Amino acid sequence: MYRGVSQEIIWENGETEEKIIMYYGGIDLGTSSVGWALTDENYNLIHKKRKDLWGVRLFDEAKSAQERRMNRTSRRRRAREIARIGLVREYFSDEIEKIDSGFYQRLEESKYHREDKKAGEKFALFADPEFTDKEYYKKYPTIFHLRKELLESSEEHDVRLVYLAVLNLFKHRGHFLSDYLGEKEEYDTIFELYKRLCAVSGEELNLYFPDLEQGDRLEDILGDKDLSRSEKTEKLAEYLQIKKNQSKAEYELIKMICGLSGKLQVIFGDILGEEYGKKQLSFRDSSSEETIIGLADILSDGAMEIIEIGRKIHNDGLMVHLLKGHTYLSQARVESFKKHGEDLDRLKSVVKKYCREQYDSYFRIMGDDNYSGYVGTVNSGKEKERRNRKAKKESYKAFWSETKRLLNQMPQEDEDVIYLKRELEKETLLPKQRTFENGVIPNQVYLAELKKILSNAENYLPFLKEKDESGLTVEERIIKLFQFQIPYYVGPLYIREGEEGIKWVNRKEKGKVLPWNIEDKVDMVKTREAFITRMVRHCTYLEGKYVLPKN
Repeated sequence: MYRGVSQEIIWENGETEEKIIMYYGGIDLGTSSVGWALTDENYNLIHKKRKDLWGVRLFDEAKSAQERRMNRTSRRRRAREIARIGLVREYFSDEIEKIDSGFYQRLEESKYHREDKKAGEKFALFADPEFTDKEYYKKYPTIFHLRKELLESSEEHDVRLVYLAVLNLFKHRGHFLSDYLGEKEEYDTIFELYKRLCAVSGEELNLYFPDLEQGDRLEDILGDKDLSRSEKTEKLAEYLQIKKNQSKAEYELIKMICGLSGKLQVIFGDILGEEYGKKQLSFRDSSSEETIIGLADILSDGAMEIIEIGRKIHNDGLMVHLLKGHTYLSQARVESFKKHGEDLDRLKSVVKKYCREQYDSYFRIMGDDNYSGYVGTVNSGKEKERRNRKAKKESYKAFWSETKRLLNQMPQEDEDVIYLKRELEKETLLPKQRTFENGVIPNQVYLAELKKILSNAENYLPFLKEKDESGLTVEERIIKLFQFQIPYYVGPLYIREGEEGIKWVNRKEKGKVLPWNIEDKVDMVKTREAFITRMVRHCTYLEGKYVLPKN
């Protein structure tokens, strides 16, 4: 921009003349800075008091409320988890106190070093004369071994063992996104989802998927633990008679269902624009949720339904793969634990046999791509280290590449080498208990296990059948706590006195809100109405009209 400044000039003859001096002022506006400069008509910087008239003002960039909201949500979720576990602990406390009064304190202090514990106990869980932590971990190497035994055995067990199993289930309840599963404990919905995918994709994008009379083959392919993701894609495409070169969009969607990355532009066309046109989407990628949220602003509701159905089919197929033909998750986890040990023995054997000089660097030193880095821990004479949880979430790719390089140096006709390479290609070599795949396990899977454990335990723990003023037994209250989720439209139930916060819940009466009394404590109808009303705004285009946010 420019501006003129008048200046009065007095000549020698006494005459005066007004002269307009021109200069330019420029401003550069940024998200965290504002730059400015003043120049003359020839764009030379103007000087004032021996200083150039230009500069910049820096300030903190504005932030959305997303980070603050996520932190607040995490705190609230954690507080509710602690409250649930506190109730379960209360239900078991009288029975546990009868046989071990220090059990809860040892459990609370198990994360501390011995010198930091108040009780000074050597053991973290069990300190009985004939049964200590040493005997416990020898009998139950993982919590899944304990859960499996409680599932399959109706014999009497120590109440502390039952509590540990229930406590672990409450800490890992699974997600609540698969409402379509209802109370079902069997995962036979893939065929129904496929039929819906055929209808929606044909109507929305003119994609063609053949009609099937039954979906057993679909489940067999997606849940086959002996196939890699690429092999599943090829077999599924062959079964549905979809050719890669002729039905490109359908093939990309099949890749996504099988866990590979699919090209979004091939499926949805040029409507995605530059930002998402070159992106690929994999339902196993940690950033997939962020990509899907971004697509919701671009694609129609029908197109987004295609993505959602594809994700559900993928997750159900992965669940079949995780359960490995077992009824309960713990049974599959014990099997994978055993397989990890057997695979490790084979791998150590061939490395010692053919690459002895690389044994220490692969197993006994912490690295980014060796076995120690893959499992996140090393305890040898050369090094002792345990990585944090973030490091344990590193990709399988680095370990995969290094192990493949190592196996390629060995005789390819060796049976153990053939087996290890095959398992590596399928991404089933040395399976771990804690992986990203756990994120797809719904609450219903854990719930089925909890019900079975409590059903067996009630035969030798009479307190599980005792009723309170609510008319529910302890077992029923535990199950209701486990599967209960406060509806999203209720929002926060409490705001501490003196604190600022947003709350719209309409309370009928004060008191602790529990799964079996929420209808008595909260007016659900008025709360739902308040939830919607607070989001209503006036339309900026149509005068006098009201609008709701898109999402």
